[in-house]
Amino acid sequence: MLTRFLPFCCIMFGLAVSAHAGEDLLAHGKRLVEDNCTRCHAIGETGDSPFAAAPPFREAAKNYTEEELVDGFMEGLAVRHQAMPDWDMTSNQAEAIAKFIMTLNRGAAKTGDSPAVTGYEILLKSCARCHAIGADGDSPLAGAPLFREVMKRYGPANLEEALAEGIVTGHDQMPEFVFEPEQIAAIVAYLSTLRAE
Repeated sequence: MLTRFLPFCCIMFGLAVSAHAGEDLLAHGKRLVEDNCTRCHAIGETGDSPFAAAPPFREAAKNYTEEELVDGFMEGLAVRHQAMPDWDMTSNQAEAIAKFIMTLNRGAAKTGDSPAVTGYEILLKSCARCHAIGADGDSPLAGAPLFREVMKRYGPANLEEALAEGIVTGHDQMPEFVFEPEQIAAIVAYLSTLRAE
């Protein structure tokens, strides 16, 4: 669940309750983020967060679905630092902010029926809570290998074998995954796109 894994939102208590007249949901989300989150987080497609412990919002866009973000905003986000202010928001605000954050995910494959898109979706669901699965950014879990770095060390054949037999790690936080052959092919198809970048 998002509340266990996503320490990134710096929404202040007392967000504006409604959008300005004529403002659409996306514009409302952008304004809320600009007004409440930029002291700590990078909210654009590039750049570092002003507060080092605050992940850039583009990482949330890669690692979570819009629905997961809305749920997390409404349920309250778990944080690992004292700098996170208290906050409260309406469902309209949660939807608006989530919609804005998802616009930062332009580089990821999200639509279509290609194996790489399917592989991305599998990794997004199974791995993105700990690992950076895209072409940039840090892993949400410190020490979890960046998938783009894994691709520099291992070829597709090695990955197919590891995914089929099970990946052995030196820590017990890594859950055991069992993938079907077509899922493995899709995952490798997506990961292979990281080698080209």
